[in-house]
Amino acid sequence: MEHIRTAGLICPDCHSSLDSPERCAACGLEFPLHGTIRKLMAQRPRDVTLTYRPTDPILPAEDVMRFPARSGQSRGSVYHLDRAHAEVLAALPAGSRILEVGCGGGQMRAWAQAQGLDYVGIDVASDRVHDWLREHGGPDFYADAHALPFEDARFDAVYASAVWEHLALPALATQEALRVLKPGGVMLGSMSFLEPWHDASQTHMTPAGVDRMLRLAGFAPRLIWPEIRWSGFRAIMEMGNKVTRFLRGLSWLIYGVYLAPKVAQHLIRARRWPAWDDLYHPVANIAGAVAWIADKPGPAQAMRPEGGK
Repeated sequence: MEHIRTAGLICPDCHSSLDSPERCAACGLEFPLHGTIRKLMAQRPRDVTLTYRPTDPILPAEDVMRFPARSGQSRGSVYHLDRAHAEVLAALPAGSRILEVGCGGGQMRAWAQAQGLDYVGIDVASDRVHDWLREHGGPDFYADAHALPFEDARFDAVYASAVWEHLALPALATQEALRVLKPGGVMLGSMSFLEPWHDASQTHMTPAGVDRMLRLAGFAPRLIWPEIRWSGFRAIMEMGNKVTRFLRGLSWLIYGVYLAPKVAQHLIRARRWPAWDDLYHPVANIAGAVAWIADKPGPAQAMRPEGGK
């Protein structure tokens, strides 16, 4: 059954408010149904402006580049949902609006609604989604991250896990995320770094690159961290060679060989066994992906949990 909620929808071409999800009364753009899902996609080419600020710091601040108190996926949790992201979303007031960009099969919907959140999921298509994810209902709308069909300051959170590497212009999509967030809203995301041959990905980014992308769009990065349980070694072995237990074990062995001298160096200098956050730089250098939490400046920021160590 088609999603009938129209409040807050705009035409992705002319940005006029939509009285109906079927057609824009202002410019005449029509939005066809694909199966049961309305396709709210821009059709006209447009010029875009990306802001560059030469006074921005080249490297991220130390208080930003660190691990959350808890991160990684819990066993049995929602596919791709990081503990740190889950904690931020769960702390939002009941009724908060969350937009998931690149929602896949819509597997986040039930979890978000159980937290009392008003959830909307978008994706560009459903044909590349794993069969076992399609049972979750799919997107509410088909839409493009570069031209979101939502009015300004509509959402309290934008969530995008393992999506930004698939975008033609991640910087533009980040600006769009900022636009649809309320002041004080939060963006949660992750992006490939060292993941070879990653399902038609277009842009991979370092932690410093993520920091710069967020700041240039107008966000205030809260935390940026490497996904340490998904190293570049593991990505190379598993994504380039179909997953087997042998290759997974071999990737961890290679990862250990890489980390051993780093740990030894730390023991010699600090005379103690390093914690994971002490190993930040060597881990970041070979992370398969990078995750972040960033705020849109505004009054709600001070009310949110910090989320880090």
